[in-house]
This record gives sequence, C-alpha cells and structure tokens, in this order.
Amino acid sequence: LTFSRRAATEMARRVGLIINRVIGAPATQAPPALPWAGTFHGIGARLLRDYAERIGLEASFTIHDRADSEDLLAIVRHELALDTTHKRFPHKGTCLAIYSRAVNSRQPLAVVLAETFPWCVAWELELARLFEHYVIAKQAQNVLDYDDLLLYWAQMAAEPAFAAEMGARFDHVLVDEYQD
Repeated sequence: LTFSRRAATEMARRVGLIINRVIGAPATQAPPALPWAGTFHGIGARLLRDYAERIGLEASFTIHDRADSEDLLAIVRHELALDTTHKRFPHKGTCLAIYSRAVNSRQPLAVVLAETFPWCVAWELELARLFEHYVIAKQAQNVLDYDDLLLYWAQMAAEPAFAAEMGARFDHVLVDEYQD
C-alpha cells in the first residue's frame, strides 16, 4: 500500500525482485505480479467491491476523481441556489476541500471551518446543507469519491467480523510510509 500509482508500481517491482532472489529465480526472470499491490484508494476500491453487497453498496459503483466530485458539488450547489447568494459562496474546489477535511479528520464542520477555513465560517449552515445533499446525490448516482473509498474501508474494518475476514486474506501488509 502506498499513496501514488508510481510508488505502487515501484514497490511491487522491488518486492518482486526480492521474491525472485529468495526463491533463486534467474536474474532474467520477470518478477511475479503482486495481485494486491497498489494505492490505498485502489486497494480500498477493490475491497469495497468485494464486500459491496454486504455493506449496502452496489459493486458497480463509479469512482469520482477530484474534478468529478467538484462538478457534482457545483451541480448540487446550483440546485440549492447557493451559487446565487448575496455574498459570494465558496467555490466548488473550496467546498470540496472543506468537505474532504471534515470527512478525513472526523471533526465537526464548525471546527474544520474555524481552524482551517475561517473565511467560510459564516456559511456553516449552508455548507452543512450542501454536504448533506452532496452525499444524497452520490448515493442516488451510485458514486463514491476518493474520501469515501477510505472512509467506507475504515468503517468496514472497524466492524470486528469484517476486520477478521479481511485480515485473514493477507499474511503481510507492506505500507510505504515515506513521503517525498
């Protein structure tokens, strides 16, 4: 598990070389493919698809990247008429950054706004409404964003039965904790 696709590819290559060395494979032999090597988001998506029906998701869910998530937030913002307010409402990128910070830090929206986005504090109620409708829109469209991949995985792993089942699938987990 690592943070970027490039790092995941490099880690898998290095582990494959180590495996070849340990089993005494010829230097010219290609390293074995590691079926569970990838980014946190990629592995999270695979696990969520495997367990989708049991956790209330459809396995065919779509994954929105940041741009898609911003666009969906902008649509919801427009539907709620938050783009026509007297004072300028935060842009879609700012809204997504606030939402992402609240989801990933598991802090209340008021705390996230006060500590990280103080210029948006006046919009707390509207942002809470926007985020509620954003989640509803994602669910209606069978969409997960990048934050959901990690959030759903963490929630699933917090359930003892799922945690034991997932843990039994792997003998070892190598996590790349080095950041450039």
